Amino acid sequence: MRDRWSRFQLLLFWLTVLAVWAFEVEARKRVKLGLHKNPEPIEENIKNELKTLSIKHKLKADDTQATTKQDTKSQGTGSRVATLENRYNTEYYTTLGFGNPPQAMQVLIDTGSANLWVLSSKCPDSVAPCANRIKYNSSASTTYRAINSTFSIAYGSNSEDGPIALSGFQSQDTVNFGGYSIKNQIFAEINYAPDTAFLKSEFVGIVGLGFSSIAMGGITPPFYNLVAEGLISRAVFSIYLNRNGTDATHGGELILGGTDSGLYSGCLTYVPVSSAGYWQFTMTSATVNGFQFCENCEAILDVGTSLIVVPEPVLAAINQILGVLDATPSNGVYQVNCSTVSELPDVVLTIARRKFPLKFSDYVLRYGNTCVSGFTSMKGNNLLILGEIFLGAYYTVYDTVYKLIGLAPAVH
Repeated sequence: MRDRWSRFQLLLFWLTVLAVWAFEVEARKRVKLGLHKNPEPIEENIKNELKTLSIKHKLKADDTQATTKQDTKSQGTGSRVATLENRYNTEYYTTLGFGNPPQAMQVLIDTGSANLWVLSSKCPDSVAPCANRIKYNSSASTTYRAINSTFSIAYGSNSEDGPIALSGFQSQDTVNFGGYSIKNQIFAEINYAPDTAFLKSEFVGIVGLGFSSIAMGGITPPFYNLVAEGLISRAVFSIYLNRNGTDATHGGELILGGTDSGLYSGCLTYVPVSSAGYWQFTMTSATVNGFQFCENCEAILDVGTSLIVVPEPVLAAINQILGVLDATPSNGVYQVNCSTVSELPDVVLTIARRKFPLKFSDYVLRYGNTCVSGFTSMKGNNLLILGEIFLGAYYTVYDTVYKLIGLAPAVH
């Protein structure tokens, strides 16, 4: 009788363990990230990526290319040479389902913005970015609801009003995000975009993962609705980027509602958000070869750009240390010598008293026999923007309630 009772207790214990495990699995969803090679020459990607950054951060876009002072060396994320015409930048995207029945749309994930928008079927083919594209068709959805509000995202310019980068109108529908159906999600349908808005990318929208305070029009971001509707138990998401992926199924993972300790090594280091808009924090320091280019400076994590963006004066000094081959290229792309990149120093970022080094293999991008740098600058920007060059090396966690950022070395 005692043995039977012991076996019963053991069975009960394992059933409890399995139930807890099942709850944890259900409480977090993995969203596979596709990795798309952008079929544009590197020099064109640099120019348009700076414009994209200006849209998000409301800065002045340079209509030519980013350049630095004549007497110093500088660098960016690509190369100006003709041999780079077939080399491409990287984008991380996932598929969301809009409406009922669901319409599958590939959207870029972006921690530097907070809105969800997608190309609209009401955007005519005469608007270049909308031509021959998959677009959301509200008339094909039984759960669609019209909202009589316009939507726009603008970036600054020398004109008084400034050009509108993207414009459209708000709509409401069911949105499937990572296997969760969000009811009555408000998002933007875009019916106008400038010719260079999407290049030849496969994505037809963006899902913003920034704080709701920076959402245009006061629209509640999808992640906040996941929490509000009780679809996830923790207001946390985490991101793992695969920098070596070459197809649409191995780009990385966006985990909604939790973390995965198998994707990083060691312990997570947490730092408080200093300003809840972007995922912004105060970085203790940043150095390269003894040159300190940050001391208690403000930085943001930005999945959505492949670059590390530093203030203009800082870029000039960094690139002089790295020895770029052309200090003032006409296309804003800065090349380094491939034969000596292994001798380049580590870039060391100190966050919450922990060092996060970037080796040359992290911040130098190789395209065949051409090597370019992952650093750039942008007019009007005083933040240190850590894009996918940094985020590919480190697994990151984002807590919207406690306003914390977690970081640890990614396991590749």
